[in-house]
Amino acid sequence: MTIEHPPRISLPQLLLYLLAAAVLVTLCGGAVVLTRHLALGATPPLVEGAPFPLTAWLTYVAISIAVLIAYRLQARFVERRTCRELARSGLAGLPAGAALGIAMTVSIVVVLLLGHIYRGRWHGFGDLLPPTLMAVGAAVSEEVLIRGFVLGLIERRAGSIVALLLSAILFGILHFDNAGAGPWPIVALIIGPGLALGAAYLATGRLWLSLGLHFGWNFGQSGLFGLLDSGTSFPSLIDASVSGPFWLTGGAFGPEASLPGVAVWMLVGAVLLRRARLQGRLVPYR
Repeated sequence: MTIEHPPRISLPQLLLYLLAAAVLVTLCGGAVVLTRHLALGATPPLVEGAPFPLTAWLTYVAISIAVLIAYRLQARFVERRTCRELARSGLAGLPAGAALGIAMTVSIVVVLLLGHIYRGRWHGFGDLLPPTLMAVGAAVSEEVLIRGFVLGLIERRAGSIVALLLSAILFGILHFDNAGAGPWPIVALIIGPGLALGAAYLATGRLWLSLGLHFGWNFGQSGLFGLLDSGTSFPSLIDASVSGPFWLTGGAFGPEASLPGVAVWMLVGAVLLRRARLQGRLVPYR
């Protein structure tokens, strides 16, 4: 099967498209924030240690949808192309990715159970909305920004591998302010989900698989099993207690900084990257 690669863009075009993306995302996201402010008034200051109010997570999801709208506007009016990355023909990748992401989380829980360092008790469905909204918002906003805008545009200039590496590095850097972050957790994010989520995009030419995979992993950690998700904790179906060595638990950052977490992400990434190569989807360096 022959895959038609996207046309190459020049360096000035790349810079112009990235600038246009920044402007569109700012305008669309700013419209959401302004609308919220007009409807609900000023946001009260957050109390340290207190959970985010539900309105904050709803706003987060609304902003992520605004980022998605900005992406479509960019494709149509700036780049003047069909937005193939969001074509309905690849929509099946969304539930498939979500199932895979949850399965990956289950594998981490099994490792922790075998190590006798995971204990949990049933909590119930009452507080499931915040982690669900977080998982949706993070998946949509980060995948559209990092994989859609950044990886997609750089790939059209310099090829798939350069775009994959640069987008993975950016993905890790964006989490530097998270609780429990440090040199190793950031590196773990780069070589783990940073590369694997990019590989999911390259393997399909669509955003759906990476969106589902990102959502399933975040929701599995924070909504189902009570694990830390990039340093953030949520009420979940299971109230969990995890106590063990950093290499096995990821410490205050969570499983993404653990060796089992990095290993499972690297395995998935390797499989997806191999699929992209075998199907001829990798754009050569240029």
